[in-house]
Amino acid sequence: MREILRLTSRNLTSNKLRFLLTTFAVLMGVSFVVSSFVLTDGLTKTFDAIVADSNSGFDARVRAQVDFDEVQFTETPIDAALLDVVAGVDGVDVASPGVSSMLVVPIDGDDEAVVTTGAPIVSFNWTDPDISGVTLVEGDPPTSAHELVMDVDTAADNDFAIGEQYDIVGVAGREQFELVGLIRFGDDNALAGAVLMGFTLDDVQRLAGLEDEVHWIDVAAGGIDTPTMIERLDSALPAGVESVNSEVVIAEEQSDFGEIIDIFGNVLLGFALVAVFVSVFIIGNTFNILLGQRVRQLALIRALGASRGQVRFSSMLEALIIGVVASILGLVGGLLLAMGLRSVMNAMGFGLPNLELVIAPRTIIAALVVGIGVTVAASIAPARRAATVPPVAAMRPGFRFGAGEGTRRTIIAIVLAVIGGSGVALGLFGGLGSTPLVLLTLGGGAVLAFISVSMFAPLFSSPSASLLGRPFEHLPGSRITGHMARENAASNNKRTASTAAGLMIGLALIGMATVVASSLKSSFRDQ
Repeated sequence: MREILRLTSRNLTSNKLRFLLTTFAVLMGVSFVVSSFVLTDGLTKTFDAIVADSNSGFDARVRAQVDFDEVQFTETPIDAALLDVVAGVDGVDVASPGVSSMLVVPIDGDDEAVVTTGAPIVSFNWTDPDISGVTLVEGDPPTSAHELVMDVDTAADNDFAIGEQYDIVGVAGREQFELVGLIRFGDDNALAGAVLMGFTLDDVQRLAGLEDEVHWIDVAAGGIDTPTMIERLDSALPAGVESVNSEVVIAEEQSDFGEIIDIFGNVLLGFALVAVFVSVFIIGNTFNILLGQRVRQLALIRALGASRGQVRFSSMLEALIIGVVASILGLVGGLLLAMGLRSVMNAMGFGLPNLELVIAPRTIIAALVVGIGVTVAASIAPARRAATVPPVAAMRPGFRFGAGEGTRRTIIAIVLAVIGGSGVALGLFGGLGSTPLVLLTLGGGAVLAFISVSMFAPLFSSPSASLLGRPFEHLPGSRITGHMARENAASNNKRTASTAAGLMIGLALIGMATVVASSLKSSFRDQ
């Protein structure tokens, strides 16, 4: 066993470039997985803190009764006359009405509507800064009719200037407003690409078509505890209207943000899983090629007395070492990638906040499972194949390590192709009602289709290489080199197919990313 360990160490140290390139393939998959978790956890923690801070100025909220636990971007309006009822309740110190609408659109100085990357354009009524979650950073608040304030990033990106007149489109048409101030949400104005505009209560009610209605009434207690005030409010409120403390509001808004962040994180995780899938192919093909090149060395070891298990253990030990190193480096790479993705998304206009790097235990576990598990799993088949090669046969000139052909392999490839194609067709045209089920059938079918194509590839790689390489023999000055390249590519169908598989998956990944990006842009444009 000591000799096997020494041989494994020597194989790794004597082929440093091969070791680095194989480790890099695994590292990329681990980094994508880690970055998706780090970015999602960081965004969740940051937005939770922002929501808690922006809702810390009131003790309770009066609103339409919520019967279902679901994401609510706009609450059901209530009668504005309830403001007097709430203000008259004993123990209520401040009663501040709130209106929020996504039906109002600003027009910039070039007479073009402001657009976002899919985030909402939110209009609200200006309230007491101690209760509101926004801060005035320049100019004045809207105190008169036809005045508005806007978040600093939207104003900068669309060349809005304080003191200028701009058209605002509401449910009743265009109206002209003067920009009197700039606001910020939280410390970083972290709006994820959204637009904020503040108006007087009368103006936003008119623009949103909510005359004599508000969405909520925020209440601050004076001299009594919050539970007592809520009891008094509930006694005074009509049926269909409720009062909840600020903790409930914070939890609900954090949950709403969490739903959005989870969608974002799942998209990133999807790309990460694709990267892992690519890594499996690359690692498997790499070990096939490497063990094929070392088949005589392995045969000599067998001839000197090593067992099949020892040869298999040596090959898998190399994969284990690569996986451990890649997992550790992937944790660091994932952190850097997460910050890079944040910068890229901010450059695209998403406006993500500064993140606290959150490395949860599940992130470390995922890195180890992906890095070690994927590498070892991808090396099992090549290691088993290398261990079963008879020593005498492997020493013969012209011996090929697995031709990649055979009736059994062809039958398996055909079965996987049929199942994979059926899964893709079912996901696209089957009318499945569940989104997870659609994703499962599409993803699983695509994976099986890729595997079947890679298994079919050796059957066609030699004749394809021979045919495609023939014209290069007739190029001026390339007769000999073209012939050698053509013969080398056609002589080993498994090696050629393995090399082509990596390029095939890379091109498929680029195509998938392009299609997803175009689809997202089209979806956002249609909303």
